[in-house]
Amino acid sequence: MIVVRRLQEEEFKACFAEPMQNVTATAEAAVDIWPYVEALDLDEIGLPYLNDVHNVYRDALSRFDQVLIGTGRFNTLLVIVVDLGKRSVFGHFLLDLNKEFGTTGGHLKSV
Repeated sequence: MIVVRRLQEEEFKACFAEPMQNVTATAEAAVDIWPYVEALDLDEIGLPYLNDVHNVYRDALSRFDQVLIGTGRFNTLLVIVVDLGKRSVFGHFLLDLNKEFGTTGGHLKSV
């Protein structure tokens, strides 16, 4: 059984070290995230469905990869945080771009 862990905002922000680098084109998967993703209860976290991986970002200290997955909710991404040292999924976070960047519908494309 896979244990899923929704990260609190403080935990999620602790996974950043600037500058974050987009490693989508070059990253090799440290762990297969899909069993973790499949274990998520989408209804419980308020998502109608998931799309594909949009980007992968690595923090400047190479501690964490953040795998950004598109969702069926406008301007919201599911972020799977991978602990590179432990080669395991650290947890997940719903990134609401409207809330994060203070935008309203129409300013950002749907993800």
